[in-house]
Amino acid sequence: MRGAHVAVSDYAPAGWPPGTRTIVRRVRVAAGDVRSDTRSRRRRTIDPGQLALVLDGDADCCYAYSFIVTNLTGDARRIEAWFRKRADIEERIRDAKWGMALRHLPSGNATVNTVWMWAALLALNLSAWIQALGRVDSDGRAHGKRLRRQLITIPARILTHARQIIVRLNPVAHAGPFPTAWRHLRALPAAAP
Repeated sequence: MRGAHVAVSDYAPAGWPPGTRTIVRRVRVAAGDVRSDTRSRRRRTIDPGQLALVLDGDADCCYAYSFIVTNLTGDARRIEAWFRKRADIEERIRDAKWGMALRHLPSGNATVNTVWMWAALLALNLSAWIQALGRVDSDGRAHGKRLRRQLITIPARILTHARQIIVRLNPVAHAGPFPTAWRHLRALPAAAP
């Protein structure tokens, strides 16, 4: 992670196996990057004393801390990166459940549920690819709900004129990410026959 510092501590909770250590990640956060929403995940990793200083305008930055308690051996930076990638996978699984209807399997038949699961995972990946190729993805956080809300279910009229597809958007949709995604997706080269 850019701008992060990683350190190792010998701390281990009582009763944990020998060789357990704590890996600490510290990331500098500029005052302007601290969100006002109290539910922000980044805000929860900032010490309340530092957060108060930044919110009051007394400091121009603060530090967010994350801790990993593990018995994995090796380079602390690699272990920390591995845990971060693992969190990305868990976020994709959550998005498949909440954004692609994987949390409710439709049948008592295992075969039907397997097809449903693969369809949901395919839809999740297509959603991420569309947002990434349309250049509207923000740091790999393309969620299925966002795709439906901001790129698919927007009011528009589709016309054809002189073998061209013309999309006439509702004036409200012009402010969203659709025009950018449409322009980049249309610029992609055609698939080879």
